[in-house]
Amino acid sequence: MARVLALAFLAALLLACAGAGRAARPADEEVLAERLVARASGLVGPARPFTVDGASFRPDCVGYVEAVYEAEGIPLRRLMQRVAPGETSGVTAAFKAVEAYGAVFGGGGEWPRPGDLVFFHDTWDRDRDGRADDGLTHVGVVESVAHGTVTFLHVGHRGVARGRLNLDRPDAARGPDGAELNTPLRVKARSQPPGIPLLAGQLFAGYGRVDLARLPR
Repeated sequence: MARVLALAFLAALLLACAGAGRAARPADEEVLAERLVARASGLVGPARPFTVDGASFRPDCVGYVEAVYEAEGIPLRRLMQRVAPGETSGVTAAFKAVEAYGAVFGGGGEWPRPGDLVFFHDTWDRDRDGRADDGLTHVGVVESVAHGTVTFLHVGHRGVARGRLNLDRPDAARGPDGAELNTPLRVKARSQPPGIPLLAGQLFAGYGRVDLARLPR
């Protein structure tokens, strides 16, 4: 009888430990999210080459998210090179890397978490044909979500800055109270045809989240 009780106690102890291990991972991910946001927001200001442990990253939107993730132990640039070695668009390579080692999503009521990536298309006329046909062109880091509006950090025209995105009202720059809903991400050119979208909500392409468990060892 004593042996049975001892075995039962050991089994319960093992189950408790297993349950504690499963509960620890979300907490770790929450801490990582906080660190990613702190790292990203700490770089707000004039754009300049980003440096992490002696490695240099370009002062553009791709270099920014690469540096933020690298500083927190996620080798995004290496993942991009591994998944899309011949890709000439850094934003597309980042999208493919997150797709391969996590998930890309958007709309349908699923909200991003702080630290996720946010992708946009046609934020500039990459092929200079005057049309909105340039695919993925911009990426940033989600900082927060409140009242249906996503605040993200990105390299804008004046350096690292905050932007706003509201998919419920994608065509509105501001709400009735004057609060910004969607940041203009595309500069309107003089020769640009009418109807080219300019706002973040109009140019939204998706969110991306890296799954730490799927990263290569």
